[in-house]
Amino acid sequence: MSEPTILDRIARRSVLLDGAIGTELMKRGLVPGTCPELMNVEHPAVVQSIHRDYYAAGCDAVTTNSFGASPLKLSAYGLAGRAYELNLAAARNAVSVRPEGRFVGGGLGPTGKFLKPQGEHTESELEAQFAVQVRGLVDGGADFLLVETMFDLREALAAVRGIRRESSLPVFASLTFNKTPRGFFTLMGDSLKNCVEALEAEDIPVLGANCTLASGEMADLAAVLRTLTSRPFLIQANAGRPEIRPDGKVVYLQTVDEYLADVPRIIAQGAAVIGGCCGTNPEHLRRMASLLGLS
Repeated sequence: MSEPTILDRIARRSVLLDGAIGTELMKRGLVPGTCPELMNVEHPAVVQSIHRDYYAAGCDAVTTNSFGASPLKLSAYGLAGRAYELNLAAARNAVSVRPEGRFVGGGLGPTGKFLKPQGEHTESELEAQFAVQVRGLVDGGADFLLVETMFDLREALAAVRGIRRESSLPVFASLTFNKTPRGFFTLMGDSLKNCVEALEAEDIPVLGANCTLASGEMADLAAVLRTLTSRPFLIQANAGRPEIRPDGKVVYLQTVDEYLADVPRIIAQGAAVIGGCCGTNPEHLRRMASLLGLS
């Protein structure tokens, strides 16, 4: 019998989340500079094929193609008024190919805007932005919500509040960090320690880090994170640094073998949820599934 929630599964064993969606969309026809979330309604079969490939690789859960689907982020494409529709379609695409006993995480990424005083927006304004996303993702059948790649702790907390206005589903929260001589910090200067304390205060059941860092740096972060929290934590590393080729193609510099060489160290630190971020693909996840004993 499958566990009723993803938290029940995490209590039993490590859970495998998926890898990159954006780079996979590019491989499958997304035109650079166009809206990735519009693919949910214009080319749903392409989005579904990505989710299907990650499930086939052994992933316990996939993340919806809704990373940039807040009204504020969509406004850059003139699509703010379609936020609910695009999030609903994102969740339905993933749910439509979800095998029995697997899960769908509704993904919420940053708005790309700065909060006051650096920017013009307030935390309550961003909270309302995320609430629109959540309504679509929940109505589309998401099993949990994943706040991801946040570079400002205040925005991450606004996303959490926006989620909880609309849903009682489990909430995971993941920020993105740079490695500095003083430790790991977000772009806005939030330390790893402060992020952990703030997310624990919000009773987030799974917290963690994704993006920016390659696998070796992320393994280092996992070692520190283990000392800061007893809660289940999530790790999703990039496949190295991106390089833009003369033809405009973005290539991530780590090979699959180089990436996988660091995964046992991440697992050894006790990561409860592990997956990939930018530049990773179903092959990375298939081999990670093997390391976790899932295949």
